[in-house]
Amino acid sequence: MAEKIVKGGFRATLALIIAIIALVFSIISYQRTGGLVGLNDQVKALQKRTDKFRKETVQQVEKLEEKTKKLKQETGEALEKLGKTLKLQDEREKM
Repeated sequence: MAEKIVKGGFRATLALIIAIIALVFSIISYQRTGGLVGLNDQVKALQKRTDKFRKETVQQVEKLEEKTKKLKQETGEALEKLGKTLKLQDEREKM
């Protein structure tokens, strides 16, 4: 009986072995970096930071609103005083 010779049999087997070794290394590396557990922890930490920044931003916006209101009020008062002064000057010039 004639034996059938399969071409590339050794190369295919070698490629399969290398692929399995690479898969094992990738799994080990993934677990060392924390895997899904590490990813969940990172997401939670980012959520905490985001909440902190959001709160700080809200506080800063509120402070800016207060300062803006004060400046508007002061500007209004200054314009009223200027208007009164101009009226008085006009009345004095008319006399």
